[in-house]
Amino acid sequence: MKVVLAEKPSMARDIARVIGATNSKDGYLEGGGYQVTWAFGHLVEIYNPGAEGKWDAERLPILGNFTLQPKKEVGKQIKIIQRLFGSADEIICACDAGREGELIFRYLYHYLKCSKPFRRLWISSLTDSAIKEGFAKLKPGQAYDTLFDAARARSEADYYVGINATRALTLSINNREVFSLGRVQTPTMAIICRRFLEHKNFVPEPFWSLRVKTAKDGINFTARQKENYTDKAQAEADLARLSAEKTLLVSAVETKEKQENPPLLYDLTALQKAANEKHSMTPDKVLQIAQSLYESKYLSYPRTGSCYIPDDVFAAIPGLMAACSKLDAPDINATYYQRNPSLSDGCVNAAKVTDHHALLPTGKLPDLESLTKPEATIYLMVAARMFEAFHKKCIKDITSVALLAGSMELAASGTVVREAGWREVLQKEVKEADTEDALVEKDSHLPKLQQGDTLPNLGAALKEDKTKPRPLLTDATLLAYMETAGSEVEDEQAREAMKEGGLGTPATRDAIIKNIIDKQYVTREKKKLIPTSKGLATYEIIKDKVVGSPALTGEWEKKMSGIQVGAVKLEQFIAEVKTYATSITAELLEVNASIKSQQDEKNEKMPLCPKCRQNRLHTFEKGIGCTKECGFVLWRTVASKKLSDAQLVTLATKGITPPVKGFKTKEGKEFTASLMLDKDFKVTFPPKPTKK
Repeated sequence: MKVVLAEKPSMARDIARVIGATNSKDGYLEGGGYQVTWAFGHLVEIYNPGAEGKWDAERLPILGNFTLQPKKEVGKQIKIIQRLFGSADEIICACDAGREGELIFRYLYHYLKCSKPFRRLWISSLTDSAIKEGFAKLKPGQAYDTLFDAARARSEADYYVGINATRALTLSINNREVFSLGRVQTPTMAIICRRFLEHKNFVPEPFWSLRVKTAKDGINFTARQKENYTDKAQAEADLARLSAEKTLLVSAVETKEKQENPPLLYDLTALQKAANEKHSMTPDKVLQIAQSLYESKYLSYPRTGSCYIPDDVFAAIPGLMAACSKLDAPDINATYYQRNPSLSDGCVNAAKVTDHHALLPTGKLPDLESLTKPEATIYLMVAARMFEAFHKKCIKDITSVALLAGSMELAASGTVVREAGWREVLQKEVKEADTEDALVEKDSHLPKLQQGDTLPNLGAALKEDKTKPRPLLTDATLLAYMETAGSEVEDEQAREAMKEGGLGTPATRDAIIKNIIDKQYVTREKKKLIPTSKGLATYEIIKDKVVGSPALTGEWEKKMSGIQVGAVKLEQFIAEVKTYATSITAELLEVNASIKSQQDEKNEKMPLCPKCRQNRLHTFEKGIGCTKECGFVLWRTVASKKLSDAQLVTLATKGITPPVKGFKTKEGKEFTASLMLDKDFKVTFPPKPTKK
């Protein structure tokens, strides 16, 4: 019997149906010579015995060897998998085809002390054809040993840095709150804090610009001086000179052709950035939707870090375009593939494809009306980007005009789109600055001008403005920084080249941002990411320390990629991590700070504990509670619903909440109910009223 382990039940069901394992058993499906079972994500995690017991500076750094232990509440499924592995003729790993999927399987495999050889299913979509093709091309498990090494490197580095830095800083601060630090979360928080302080402390400076209106053949346009004024008196004197001139002389006209390449296909980070900018979706929401569309077989594997596809996938693009052109999506001009048999191949490069190719529709068309609005939005974004990426270049004519008003030099510029190319897919306008000098006044259309033309002066004006700080970070702009380890890189190709050295990976960046928000270091205010007082206080401590360095952490991500391809040894990297953990532990233990955090301010306003009536309740990451001696606690998550502080306080003070939406049964069905405290101060649902 061949035993297949999938990463989650939904994927197991898809695989089982395709290979004929249709008989339902306890914890697995059977048939056709296969038994298909599943994990629930990570069933096993690393554990260091040296971390047990009281937090004590004398016991730091914790650098001992790891062991593996099962996560809570998964013991039954682990026993089922152990029994199936024990009797298997062959084992097939069908976890997600990526670093974390490999880690899920290998940690469980080693925890069960299994030594049987296994093969690996590696697919980029869950369509029937992809699953069949994947089973026809199974590879020996050892072919992915370096992928497992890279996954281990990530897991162990995060553990060593997180446990030591968190304990060291928490012990050094006169505060009962835990100050969590991490290999990636702390440099990410530092980026947000640094931009916030730069923005807050920015001092605007006034400047003035001189411009004049003119016209030819009934078309009005504006010219201006290239240089701004910082001296108002000089600006006003030049305004008087310009106003005295009755005409303007065209001294030079130059038209250049500019070719704009189609955008690359989306990888996960690019999709998250675009969805945040255009639709205000958070990165974790985008991943959740993309994963759901993948599991419904509408999109290819979402956790990809590549914007490229190999040649065999390129061969399928015309068919995908033909299928997607049938979508009821009036905003997408999807007729290009019919009019142009030759497609642009700028994103076809097998050497740049990482674990998975770029995001694409699968060809299985959804009924857009049956999708939620966010699902339809993400699906159509991916489909539209496919049409754009294989379209022709956009060709524009950029006209630059130099003018003289007496001895004063002015300039104007205009853009004409000669061939819309890829921009016609979504009818995108040309909005970006097309001139080499962004200070030149830009008009969409200029009249036909020639050197020597004399134009009327229709009025000059002086415009006052102030310098502006760089804007606060949003999820989209933060993701761009994380891609390049904190560097500001606008060029798409340059960002692509720096991805190996970014902060985190496309699959983890959404969780990192969510984590620093959950830890109350950062909040979202509309689309802006704003550090809390706790975040700013922590930043002041770590800003000059290695634990807050995006560059170093980005270099580590690059080395993990090197481990995956066999260019860097795991042992060498872990030794470097241990040295780093020892260094930051020593630095943080020297900190002697007392932080009055936002959390403390919030706790001062909390009500008295309903159980002991002596102590004020306090909030923490997983809920609200009293002292350890009292033991009263209200957990934040009940029946898969995450409760707000306000709801928990209402429950503590009134003993019952108004009806709350979003609870889920064990079968995943949502329901609405109140919560109440029983006589033992335990949370329960009120009994249903009996019918008379």
